[in-house]
Amino acid sequence: MLHSGNGFVRTMILSDKCEKWIQNSIQLPIPALLVDQNILQQLQLNICNKMRLNRKIKIAVDAENFGSSKFDFENFELLRFYNHTDKDYLVFEVSSENKIIIPKNFSYKINNNLKVPTQISLFLDLWNRGNFVNCRNMTMRRDSTKKGIYTMLRNVLLPPRKPIPVLESVRTLAQLRDEMLKFGIFPFLNGGTFLGWYRECSVIPHTTDMDIAVFAENWNLQFSEFMWTHNSSFRVKRQLGLVNDSYELTLVPKNGFETPVDVFLMYKEIENGKENRWVGGLTTTGIKYKYMYPEYDPWCAADLMGHLFWVSCTPEDKIQKEYGNTWYLDENSSKYIWNAAQNAVENGRFSREQMKTETYNEYKINDFS
Repeated sequence: MLHSGNGFVRTMILSDKCEKWIQNSIQLPIPALLVDQNILQQLQLNICNKMRLNRKIKIAVDAENFGSSKFDFENFELLRFYNHTDKDYLVFEVSSENKIIIPKNFSYKINNNLKVPTQISLFLDLWNRGNFVNCRNMTMRRDSTKKGIYTMLRNVLLPPRKPIPVLESVRTLAQLRDEMLKFGIFPFLNGGTFLGWYRECSVIPHTTDMDIAVFAENWNLQFSEFMWTHNSSFRVKRQLGLVNDSYELTLVPKNGFETPVDVFLMYKEIENGKENRWVGGLTTTGIKYKYMYPEYDPWCAADLMGHLFWVSCTPEDKIQKEYGNTWYLDENSSKYIWNAAQNAVENGRFSREQMKTETYNEYKINDFS
């Protein structure tokens, strides 16, 4: 993916030859979106003088306009899409059983009634990650807030945070998703947020933060720098670990309820010829933990209260790995012990000097002034 000097995904400018090719080759009586991956890749390379069409051009047409024209679409493969006002994504019908969803706010240019994406590599990534997967929408019996002695003592020493407002927090997470996409970063739901989406199609009502993860190889350091500017809608509240080891950022919005969003880097390792993934956890004394996952496949797309988020294509497999066979039972967040998860193992420790200087940092609002 191409980036500009400030780290943002670069916007493409079509060459004159490509502009002319579109005008001559794709003439439509109704608005449509170009979703043909082969043509988009050639447009991205600006090699339109060598464009060869040996099959139908794939375009998508709004369902409201579908069938409204008597135009002969013989040279086109048509997809129908839906633009629901209460969703922040478009829904494309690929077949009767499969659909693709992508965010509405991708950049494009209109040429002869044809919308042509202008950040093509990003658009293709959105498309390839867009296979829709549904949540379970289970009816939950909420866990009692009654606590054992250990939990009560822990809550005296470390008072639990207040539950987050659900709708506002989901909107906050979608806003962060959009800021990350500007840098070519694709976050996916993780931890309790992932569990809440899959199990309940919502946010667990007693949760106190949101969790997302990013593949370490997809991380863009310029995004971290952007978080420290006045241009971001978020500020860094906490940073744990190092970029190459157990890295975690806690971000909070600058306006509205300060919903903490924990952003974990997910690392890859090969063990006995098999790929594993893990995210880190860190105690205040420097002990590191790994949350271990089998080979990860985050690239499906899901709806969380009208907003698009990326998730594993095999959600129950990943959730069972972390939360065990009783993942479908509610456990009050005030009782949750993060380093006692089913898939958590110790992973060494950072030195006292590292903890003082680089691997455990908390920030106040004044640090941003």
